Amino acid sequence: MRLRFPYRRQSLGAVLLLLHLASGPVWGQQPTPDLPSPVVRVWTHLVLVDVLVKDKNGQHLTGLNLQDFTLLEDGKPQKIATFAIEQPAEVAKTLQGQLPVLPPNVATNRPAYLLRPGTPTILLLDALNTRVQDQARARLELLRYLDTQLEPGRQLAVYTLGRSLQVLQDFTDDPRLLKAAIESFTPEKPLQLQIEDVDRRMPSLPGATAGARGDIRPDIGQVLERIRGFYTEESNVALDTRVGITLTAFRQITRAVMGLPGRKSLIWVSGSFPLATFSRIIDHSETPSNDPNYVSVEREYEDLLRQTASLLNDAQIAVYPVDARGLIGSVIDDASQQGVDAAGRVKLGAAFGQEVMQKGSVLQTTQASMKVFADDTGGLVFVNRNDMDHAVALSVADTSTYYVLGYYPQDKDWNGKYRKIQVKLNRPGLDARHRRGYYALAPMQDQKRAKTKDAELALAMRWDAPEATMVTFDARVLLSPPAARMKVSVEFLVDPTTVTAEDAGNGAKRYALEFHVAAYTPRGELAAQSDKAWKATLKPADDAAIRQQGLPFRTELDLAPGRYKLRLGAVDDRTAYIGTTSLWVNVGESKK
Repeated sequence: MRLRFPYRRQSLGAVLLLLHLASGPVWGQQPTPDLPSPVVRVWTHLVLVDVLVKDKNGQHLTGLNLQDFTLLEDGKPQKIATFAIEQPAEVAKTLQGQLPVLPPNVATNRPAYLLRPGTPTILLLDALNTRVQDQARARLELLRYLDTQLEPGRQLAVYTLGRSLQVLQDFTDDPRLLKAAIESFTPEKPLQLQIEDVDRRMPSLPGATAGARGDIRPDIGQVLERIRGFYTEESNVALDTRVGITLTAFRQITRAVMGLPGRKSLIWVSGSFPLATFSRIIDHSETPSNDPNYVSVEREYEDLLRQTASLLNDAQIAVYPVDARGLIGSVIDDASQQGVDAAGRVKLGAAFGQEVMQKGSVLQTTQASMKVFADDTGGLVFVNRNDMDHAVALSVADTSTYYVLGYYPQDKDWNGKYRKIQVKLNRPGLDARHRRGYYALAPMQDQKRAKTKDAELALAMRWDAPEATMVTFDARVLLSPPAARMKVSVEFLVDPTTVTAEDAGNGAKRYALEFHVAAYTPRGELAAQSDKAWKATLKPADDAAIRQQGLPFRTELDLAPGRYKLRLGAVDDRTAYIGTTSLWVNVGESKK
């Protein structure tokens, strides 16, 4: 069954009545510790820049002040409006105590309940873009890192990317759980990479063996060229699919951690990812290669990578790509195959040299894409090295201290164009690393984001998707007495600081949100769902009450007795930001 998203408007009177009945966040009896609250700042046009400063010895430098920094956008100096130094480990030491246990049938996606204070780090094992032998090596290296270099109290999550993004372990500092998650990762052959390897798929036809001069019979050569053209078209489709799945996964990660305060590290262990690829579209008629129908087409993915990097920057995520291939001494895959193609034909002279150059170019292209992600988000790239466990340790430790600069751009034209950011230090001998820029998108004018909202929402509402924190809320489930069909009520209480309100004049505010509930069986089958839209213009007094107590909403599902996993979602229509969480409920008398 597919998720659908029709909407019914909830009456404002019912919402305001629920507002007065709401007793507070999470419906708990114990006070919540004073923890940093999530703040989504995109719609204020405040641009945040995390800056890592190191001395000539590569050590993180503290003690700098506002006067030590000069910030430029597209070469023009900008006034720094906010300035802070962040030391997550030190902050974590000052925040003691346990959070209250959630009551039965209550869930939340508030960051305080998702992880303990500190710098959150995600380990992403990329099976989609990595050969199976390199996946196995990466698995062993990560297990060695956990055994020898994991710092106590370090908050890590383990994700894997195959045909989709999966969470093997949510944030924890328990080495046993992290080790079990990585041990559960099973290397598998990526289908897209196999389809893209045209040379290995080419058949060996009678009469195709090269002679002393490397010649091939003309008729056989034409057949092979047609087969190659067909495989190349398949390869392009597979490549586009691989790019789409990968960038979608990065957007899912962005939704999952945007609400978490401060800088986050994404350690991306991958074998390859294309920045650009070159392909030929061939007319399969009997035409020479100089025919007008025999054309060259260039696919460029750099813009897509930059746009994805911009979303990662909005969430303060720094990407640390680690090449799973390790030290690459030769661009030829297998020494036993040097000078021989997939069909066993000897490759001589210029043909062999051309292949070496081509594979060298592919290697540079895939590593260049990793560097783009690292440079655009302020991370580091680790390639051509065999100490993957040490590279992971360096990535994890890189965010021990950083400065946060915030500014309101002088250029008020939010035209969607890319703007470059440069940070200069007014002290000699220091090195600053930070994001390289952003796309000047106004949330209400971001048509691309609006067009893809339903697709993004469908992914976020999947029963096994990571929880999204772009919009944060508490939720309570109320069950009716046992019956053949039962009413299941879900009450939301949204944190108003994570949604936007449009100025409606005279102090009034205009809101537009969506609320979604999907009930899944233990087998992951969709049993029922509710999708509703809520729009209202609130007077100043009502808006002030929402700001103080939260924004409430109530919806219902009709379910048969049984055990269900409820996926709960809230969406800010103006920004297309999504928040989700999940909980298991027993409807009726079933305990299975």
